[in-house]
Amino acid sequence: MYCRYNMVHHMRYALVPIVLLALAGASAPPDRQSAAATELTTTPGALVEAEVEGKPVRLQLRAGGPDRLILNGETVARLGIKRADFFGSASFSVAGRREFKGESRPLDFVIGGMKQKGRAFWFTDAPPQTGDGSIGPLALPQARLRFDLGPAAADQKLYAFPYYGAINGQSLTAHELSPGLRMGVSFDLEETGPYPIASAAAGAVIANDHGGTVSGASWDVEIIFGVKRPVRLMTLERPFVFGPFAFRQIAVRVRNRVDAAGHGADIPEAGAVEDPSEVVVTANAKGVKPVHSFAIPRAAFAPCSTLLFDKAAKTISVMCRPAV
Repeated sequence: MYCRYNMVHHMRYALVPIVLLALAGASAPPDRQSAAATELTTTPGALVEAEVEGKPVRLQLRAGGPDRLILNGETVARLGIKRADFFGSASFSVAGRREFKGESRPLDFVIGGMKQKGRAFWFTDAPPQTGDGSIGPLALPQARLRFDLGPAAADQKLYAFPYYGAINGQSLTAHELSPGLRMGVSFDLEETGPYPIASAAAGAVIANDHGGTVSGASWDVEIIFGVKRPVRLMTLERPFVFGPFAFRQIAVRVRNRVDAAGHGADIPEAGAVEDPSEVVVTANAKGVKPVHSFAIPRAAFAPCSTLLFDKAAKTISVMCRPAV
């Protein structure tokens, strides 16, 4: 799912929304070193060599996770990093629900040969990430982050989307579900499941527009850092098309009050017969604003060769064979 992350000198994750919050002011601006002309290239899941405070580390470049530099607790201990004296508290939330407490501090790091000054976060109760930590496009000193996904093909086309997001959240684009209603879309190369993941509210809108029904038992998907949420399989009569992608089956968040991504309207059950004598009572009440989010998993990128985050051009682009 699209996760919005927020770090307010704490951190909150929410595309569900992911948000990193470090209770405090913003980090220092990056040392650009002609950043507009720079690019860092990697592949999904690969670790890159970097330095944090002059010491070697290995970081995963995330496409669909928090953009801030997030280190494992054991890495922080090994490097001897201490939380900032001021504004050093941190927290990590998923769609408005706080999952972990942590710490943060401004520091220097080098990645791809370029130096950056930014704020690092760590959450001692969160399970360790692969390598020493992770970082996303907006926290990098380079202007562009390119993921090589596979060989180029003559029938592939370039699809460019507007680049949204914030360094205390994640990199994403948007899709207009209806006039005035936009859905956040993340390109989640770290999601290994077979289906895109929609929040409950987004799933309900897509179901209404494309003839969707849910079926079968729920199962848990990992949002990030071991945080899991229940989803059910939604099947569409007409495919939901976004750029080069066309989806007939989507994992949709189960309606619940766990977090804001679980708030949404009912989706019809497959094979259900409406009872004409059923009495339905509804009421208008203010509550948590539902999240409209959608995460495209790694499996959907099989017909693609490139995913490019371009901060200078303010676009996220993919080179793919069109599905329709």
